[in-house]
Amino acid sequence: MAFSIPYRDQPYTPIVGPPTAPINFCEEDFAISPYIGEVVNTLTNIAYIVYATKGLRRLPRNAHFAARSLYYGLALVGTCSALFHGLLKHYAQLADDTSMIIATSCVLHRATVYGRSDVFTRTFSTLLLTSVVAETIYHVLYDANNKFHEISFLVLLLLVIWRTRKLITSRVPQSADRRLLTSVTIFGTSVFGVAYTLWQLDQIYCSQLTSWKRSIGMPWSFLLEFHGWWHILTAIAAYVFMVMVGDLTSEGDVEFHGSVYSWLGVRSRHAHSNDGLNGHANRHANGKVNGHANGSAMNGGHGMKAS
Repeated sequence: MAFSIPYRDQPYTPIVGPPTAPINFCEEDFAISPYIGEVVNTLTNIAYIVYATKGLRRLPRNAHFAARSLYYGLALVGTCSALFHGLLKHYAQLADDTSMIIATSCVLHRATVYGRSDVFTRTFSTLLLTSVVAETIYHVLYDANNKFHEISFLVLLLLVIWRTRKLITSRVPQSADRRLLTSVTIFGTSVFGVAYTLWQLDQIYCSQLTSWKRSIGMPWSFLLEFHGWWHILTAIAAYVFMVMVGDLTSEGDVEFHGSVYSWLGVRSRHAHSNDGLNGHANRHANGKVNGHANGSAMNGGHGMKAS
């Protein structure tokens, strides 16, 4: 193929030593550099860092740690995943897998405990932490083929989607705004669905994909590194849900601003939450009462002066 670089017949000798991770993806190991095991799968983790930074910059400077933790989790995934794909070591793989569980659990925690009592928050936090620790221990000791980890991750994602839908129902009373957020939810879920499909295709059809990549050469072959697309697309999907959960669990009105909503052609605006509507009603009522009282006082004053 024109303007392409052929692959080496033999991989480079790894500077960091041979791979030890039991899980390996379709990108050829140390085919491009002796320093990085899977170059494309490593570099595409920049997407997580970019969207984590974008999310943090979107928050106000005085945002609580709970709001920032969503994006810290996303940055953790990008860092640990890059470490794994760069080194291909078992400990790095476990760090990558665990970071995915931690980041998703942070979103689920935020979406679940909002507006709940202190007792419920403590109980749920303890149960969630215990589940994460138990999943990690089982994954390290017994989950050699990663299936239990994949199922755990998917269950957490489904719970996040379900809690997001519940927050939309409880926090956004206007039907038009609920439809908007439902569209955003469908968008984020669809992006993840495509990413998961590419992840599976990368494993199932690896031999055919490798043959095609070698036939067309680099850099065009990078487009067939489907696990790299998994990184980019899941970074987008995670950002979508983190923004929605962050907005829906913020104090006051739910605001529609920033790229998640503009992707769907929505101009900046805000939807009054129930608290916001009540506050507006109270301010309106207080204004009427104060205005009436001031008016009465002024009329009384004029009457006294006239007499």
